[in-house]
Amino acid sequence: MKTILLTIGNEVLNGQVVDTNAAWLAQELLAEGLPVVEKWSVADEIPAIVEALGHCLDKGDLVITTGGLGPTQDDLTCEALAVFLKVGRVFHAPTYEGIEQLFRKLGRLPSASHLDQARLPEGAGILTNPAGTAPGMHFVHMGKHIISMPGVPFEMKAIFNTQVRKLVQQYKTGPKRFSHTFNTVGEGETLLEDLIHDITAGAPSNIRFSFLPDLYRVRIRVDLDSENPEDHAAWLDIIQQVRLKLHRYIAGENETTLELAIGNILREKGWMMGTAESCTGGMIGHMITRNAGSSEYFKGGILAYSNELKSKFLEVDPLTLEKEGAVSEATVRQMAAGALDSLDVQVAVAVTGIAGPGGGSAEKPVGTVWIGVADIHGRILSKKIQLRRDRLLNIQAASTMALILLHRFLLGE
Repeated sequence: MKTILLTIGNEVLNGQVVDTNAAWLAQELLAEGLPVVEKWSVADEIPAIVEALGHCLDKGDLVITTGGLGPTQDDLTCEALAVFLKVGRVFHAPTYEGIEQLFRKLGRLPSASHLDQARLPEGAGILTNPAGTAPGMHFVHMGKHIISMPGVPFEMKAIFNTQVRKLVQQYKTGPKRFSHTFNTVGEGETLLEDLIHDITAGAPSNIRFSFLPDLYRVRIRVDLDSENPEDHAAWLDIIQQVRLKLHRYIAGENETTLELAIGNILREKGWMMGTAESCTGGMIGHMITRNAGSSEYFKGGILAYSNELKSKFLEVDPLTLEKEGAVSEATVRQMAAGALDSLDVQVAVAVTGIAGPGGGSAEKPVGTVWIGVADIHGRILSKKIQLRRDRLLNIQAASTMALILLHRFLLGE
């Protein structure tokens, strides 16, 4: 079954919002054996939506739309669907009752626009929204399927996971996809691909490899498009071959990211970690704490942007700052050691640098970053990296490299 995604919304077309819905849906549908063959985006205009629906149904068997189901005047998907299907809109009492109930919990009353939101195209199969006011809808039109969901990501996912997934499982025509992901750090995709070239070249045609690069990270996905037991056994064997070949670069597999891998090691050691950040502005602490359960191994951090705070809270010698500068090996080593004492932790990672766009010099250009890691056994590791990106990317890259060094330090490398 050919599946096409249709994103509706001016905010996507003008770049104000990144269409993460399509990326997420494509992955979920592929896992269910329904690969997406096309993806379209159109403006909040009824003629444009109607035209896009016609094109999608001409070329596909299942069309999934997101966006345009809210209560504001630019939410036109319901009306466009009614026009395309040549049906009227009818008041759906259960939908409005759900809206009233949600607003009652907030101590408010629905507006007139919410009343209009409950006027749905005639013949719609209702997909209840457990996370918001706009219901999803399912239509069968000339033997083909249209599924419409809100554009708010957490609402769309709530409807998909509770109802749409079961619905589309009935339509699949291809084999279910099995995927395994290696989360590698520290090396680029070219080197990694070269290391496993013999494995990828010799793999059966129904086993595919994808290299998904990010800052100092590459996710390597090994996919199997078959439900045959013999093919599944071959896929598992290839996964093991890749694991053995790339073991020194693999931080974790599948859901185990670099951050979670660090947490697992700290749990095993019974250690708490802390951070001392300057140029990264708290990004390292954020990357660690965005995972549930991080309080078991992350105690806290000190954001010492000024030299005054580096000396006051991280015990950096003022003479070091004067002679070597804030961005120096000596300073970052003292920051890491000072964080151990100030935070009373077993291991600490510190970062100081010049994120840009200004502040650089011939000796220390923009992008110069020093990273330090220290533990209670007196070990201290320091490393200089030179970044050549814009400010935000420099901050992200420095934070990621700091965690890579922490991970290797914890493993004793």
